Amino acid sequence: MLPTPVILIIHQARQAADYASVLEKTGARIHAVTSFEEANELLSFLHPDLIILSASMPEGDGRLYCQQIRATLVHPRPVLVLLHSSTDVNERISAFRYGADDVLGDPIDKSELAIRVLAHLRRRQEEFCNHLTQLPGPNLIRRMLEQCLVSDRQWSAMSVDLNKIRVYNETYGDLAGDQLIKALGAILNDITDVNQDFVGHIEADDFLVVTQPENVEKKAQHICEKFDQISSQFYPRGDIERGYLISTGRGGIRRRVPLISIAIGIVSSTKRRFQSYVDVLTTARDYRYLAKRKPGSAFVSDNTSLDTLNANERRNTKSGAREEHKDRLPRILVVEPDGAMACLLQETLSLEGYSVQVTNSADDALEMAHNHMPDLVLLESALTDRTMDGWELCRALKDSAELCNVWVVMATSHPDQSMALEAGADLYLPKPFDMPSLLNEVSHLLKVDVSFT
Repeated sequence: MLPTPVILIIHQARQAADYASVLEKTGARIHAVTSFEEANELLSFLHPDLIILSASMPEGDGRLYCQQIRATLVHPRPVLVLLHSSTDVNERISAFRYGADDVLGDPIDKSELAIRVLAHLRRRQEEFCNHLTQLPGPNLIRRMLEQCLVSDRQWSAMSVDLNKIRVYNETYGDLAGDQLIKALGAILNDITDVNQDFVGHIEADDFLVVTQPENVEKKAQHICEKFDQISSQFYPRGDIERGYLISTGRGGIRRRVPLISIAIGIVSSTKRRFQSYVDVLTTARDYRYLAKRKPGSAFVSDNTSLDTLNANERRNTKSGAREEHKDRLPRILVVEPDGAMACLLQETLSLEGYSVQVTNSADDALEMAHNHMPDLVLLESALTDRTMDGWELCRALKDSAELCNVWVVMATSHPDQSMALEAGADLYLPKPFDMPSLLNEVSHLLKVDVSFT
């Protein structure tokens, strides 16, 4: 389903009525006026796709009005079709120079007018489609939402995008990312009803679906399941078996990044009155950001208030522990066997505004983590405890139901760079490292809510 085209006819009364009766059969919404002054009043709030106007109006030259529209109306400007009674080629060429997009005879056969108008509208819709997916782009999305806002029927909007797409592109390249985006667009088209639903592609991996409120959550769940079924086709076998991507940054810093998934935010006209199409988009994205906090592909709808959702999600995310304790400093547990390095880290991180505890023992670290619940553990792999080393401590932290959501940064000089991530660390920091890099990574982990979107 596409938004209904809007056509404005500017002609003398009888001709305007005749042309309007024909063009209504094309399915477009028709507005007919008999003067440029009336047209100006309509254009102050109406955004027509196409304007049909007479070259000879009692109040002036239609060519000059074409020139005025080109100078005053912002993008997307309507298609301008000038009806000209002259058969003189030079007169018609002059009309094009004034800014008309097409010049037709006046009077014109009504069937020919309808076919030409449909051709212009088809071309306009094609120009407003996203070049990658061929789905309606931002201008058609805006038109669709504006029509929904003034419609009597109830509707729901789904804001859909991919999680971790930036890291995926960095790992496999933009062309591979484009194929994944096209696959998501195809899924949305396949699951929605072509006669009742609207699927638009705003930009990059950002999509919008307009559908009926009755089954919107069922469709969202179906979209998530369908995407998860096909997403494994876009990874090498080793990444699927490992269960995560590795993002490599400057200085050899590596991060664990979950496999790509989708997030969907849902809003409905049955729940609130929206002020504008921008209000619809931003509210749907608010719910989509909450869906990003859930593991894997997920959706969040406005059936539950944002306040309640925020409270629930805070209990289940790494950022949540910090949000529930905004009155305290972020806590960091440093596990470092080198006394001088431990003192340096404690002093430096304390100056940055963190509450820092230090130990050189894996056993003590595990006990301190359970007792004080740090936000982040900075861990050296080469510990000398008899019971466990740094690798085993990392696994113990991640295996604990209580501590599994604590960020773990493992610093190591071990030549096998993958070992830290395989042990469960969220970030691998090769030794020796410079202190600004460490501080930047710690700040990023403790402040960001949704990473690598």
